Amino acid sequence: MNFRSAGKTDIGLKRKINEDNILVEPDIGLFIVADGMGGHKAGDVASRMVVETMGDYWSKVKAGKTPSFLEPIHQDISDPAKHLLNSISLTNIIIHEAQKRPEYHRMGSTVAALLVEDTCVWAANVGDTRTYLFDHGRLTQVSQEHSVEAEQRAMGLTDAMGATHPGMKNLLTRVMGQHKTVDVYITPIHPEPGDILLTCSDGLTNYMSEAAISTVLDDFSTSLERKTDILIDEANRGGGGDNISVILLEILEEGRWSKLKKKLKR
Repeated sequence: MNFRSAGKTDIGLKRKINEDNILVEPDIGLFIVADGMGGHKAGDVASRMVVETMGDYWSKVKAGKTPSFLEPIHQDISDPAKHLLNSISLTNIIIHEAQKRPEYHRMGSTVAALLVEDTCVWAANVGDTRTYLFDHGRLTQVSQEHSVEAEQRAMGLTDAMGATHPGMKNLLTRVMGQHKTVDVYITPIHPEPGDILLTCSDGLTNYMSEAAISTVLDDFSTSLERKTDILIDEANRGGGGDNISVILLEILEEGRWSKLKKKLKR
């Protein structure tokens, strides 16, 4: 799959530290946004553990030194997708064990990861960090949100205006490090040339509407790098009350040589 990518993280306007961490590794086809939480600087530690552990895992995979599976994975998915799940499970264990240190007690992190595999992109997540597909002017959330608010919406527990209780917005039902094991949501995406994948922390979606995000992504005269800057600037203009992280992945037309290699591979 031919693509280009861009990513950026910003502290926002009101936080003292940036507890978000991102990984943009086009050479290995791995992209991660992690939003940390818990204690003084502990959130930053947890999110950094996510990107460093998963980045190291996939560097070993690409070098042919594939790590062992922690446990059997029975889902009907490809081997790279299974390793994506395994890398997240390994990271979860490391964060969970780190919490034994008093300064890291109850720290955790969300994770949203994209892994490029041939004609497919695997999207996996834990928590409320989102992934969207922008396709022909439509912005569709493809990640699964693990929060009390999302569960309330799914059960129809909203008021007449479609809103949930405001106190439930930031209560997560799944977090990296919360337990020894973690249930990871994973789904395949089959984007076409011109589509854009967006992975972002809630510092973007809490301060910028999906309609406004779509307007930025739909401007084909603007570079991908500039679009990340605009999204972060607009989130700050909307309040900037949290750290903001954005990764964009744009699918490009494949050249003749790439198509021929795929035919030979088959």
